[in-house]
Amino acid sequence: MEEKRKIKEDGASALKKGLAILSSFSWTKNAMTLSEIARDRDLPLPTAARLIKALETEGFLERDTKTKRYHLGFKCSLLGAIAKKTGVLRMIATPYMEELRSMFNETVNLYLREGDLRICYEQIESSFNLKRSAKLGDRFPLWAGAAGRCFLAFMKKEEIDRILENIEPLTANTILDKDLVNQKSLEVKKRGYSFSVSEREEGVSSVAAPIFDTSLQPVACLSVSGPTSRFSEKMIDALIPQLKQRCLLISLKLGAERKNLTFLEAENQVGSSLCE
Repeated sequence: MEEKRKIKEDGASALKKGLAILSSFSWTKNAMTLSEIARDRDLPLPTAARLIKALETEGFLERDTKTKRYHLGFKCSLLGAIAKKTGVLRMIATPYMEELRSMFNETVNLYLREGDLRICYEQIESSFNLKRSAKLGDRFPLWAGAAGRCFLAFMKKEEIDRILENIEPLTANTILDKDLVNQKSLEVKKRGYSFSVSEREEGVSSVAAPIFDTSLQPVACLSVSGPTSRFSEKMIDALIPQLKQRCLLISLKLGAERKNLTFLEAENQVGSSLCE
């Protein structure tokens, strides 16, 4: 009995170490030697070699015969594609969206970027009769509203300039000044969130924050929106840290590194300046 328990524990330990080796790889460290992997995971060289060999045999790692470096194998690509197809982002994000809705009872939307547009991918609606909502699959421009800026802020300058050529007024509050759009987009990188009032839809206010994976580019954003009359300074001050915290947690589960997301952790001074 004791021997079986020891074998089970040894197997679990080897599995954890093998998964830890796979977790060593990132966008910035996409190929490593045996020694580098062993050092990164603080493993004895023989142990690392044995685990890497098993991962290579099963297709989770591949070795470049010229550079002698290992990189993630086809099996990892396959599992990633399956996870993406089965909606891993939605599964991770939905519980956090429900938390935000419960706390503030305003509609929470998850947006993805699709070319020069953002698309409504998931939504948890407010229970109020008067609320802001969108249909799943609805597409909106990146240059209008808080959610759009969460994507715009991290795009290349030439790409931003091209998109801003198509600005047109959607409401009386739509920001048409390209320099001001750029300024507000840059604030997203500093503060970790964006705020808008009636920019795309009259009478609607919105606070949004970006979500990241390992690529250092936003893969999505969360937006909390509703009638401007309910978005008081007190409510906004309470909402922003809660929204940022959940976007940070989702990002970490998608593989982003905490050191790259300090703007989602930092406390920001908000209040009357938001409503100017």
